[in-house]
Amino acid sequence: MPTLQTVPLAAVPAAPARPAWRRATRIAVSLSPLLAVHLALLAAPWVEFTWWSVLAVFAVTRVSGLGVTVGLHRYFSHHAFKTTRWFQFVLGVMGCTALQKGPLWWAAHHRLHHRHSDREHDPHSPVLGGFLHGHMGWLFSQDLMHPDPALTRDLAKYPELVWLDRLWMVPGLLLAAACYAALGVEGLVYGYCLGVVLIFQITFAVNSVGHLWGPRRFETGEGSRNNPVLGYLAMGDGWHNNHHRAPSSARHGFAWYELDTSYRFICLLRMVGLAWGVKQPPASVLGGGVEPPAATVPVPGHSG
Repeated sequence: MPTLQTVPLAAVPAAPARPAWRRATRIAVSLSPLLAVHLALLAAPWVEFTWWSVLAVFAVTRVSGLGVTVGLHRYFSHHAFKTTRWFQFVLGVMGCTALQKGPLWWAAHHRLHHRHSDREHDPHSPVLGGFLHGHMGWLFSQDLMHPDPALTRDLAKYPELVWLDRLWMVPGLLLAAACYAALGVEGLVYGYCLGVVLIFQITFAVNSVGHLWGPRRFETGEGSRNNPVLGYLAMGDGWHNNHHRAPSSARHGFAWYELDTSYRFICLLRMVGLAWGVKQPPASVLGGGVEPPAATVPVPGHSG
């Protein structure tokens, strides 16, 4: 009876590496919404700008902006407060209207940023990779489609969030359609596209400017800064050194002059019963005081 012969392991051909063009295509498709809203602004000279445009920009930047700062950042990434399951989904939808991908994707990369801040494996460190890399280049230089699922195991237990993470473009398309239905091309170009571009660029600036320019109140072991301009434009997220001192705190503005619109929104949610367990920074750091270096606060979703 003939015997079966096995092929030596060394003789089995290795799986071919993915061609560079396939990788580039995946990145381009993933970033197509970001590119589309930026390119849409080229039509602005031919679209009338009115006071309705101003109102539309304000409305979109509030919905999408708070979706990023309160939803994707403070709630999903850091669990800075608790809420109901249905409003958790609402926060996720609000965050997705900014076209910065879904809540699991966003939280995974932000948690990586805190775990490896300004060191190897930080996705967007301007200290290591330079300003352009920290601002937007990191999105184009890496295939970021599938982050480590272990980073967001706490969020993946909710099927609706997993679904939203896969269909993250849908809320943005619906909001864009609503802007078009309300104001036509003016609402689409100025209300949605300009509003989302502003949120994009301010979010990127927190990653880049927020690690290069501004005072440092706390020695946190990386380059985070409190940038006054970003502090106001980013609705509180620009007090970035404060945030790195107390990552799980819902409050980023520690002094009276550090306006934190996102924290005020969380306080409003608490007043109407949609937020509770709102985490605060250590009392010793409030009021703008300087505190000696403290131990690193763990980032939700992983140990160590």
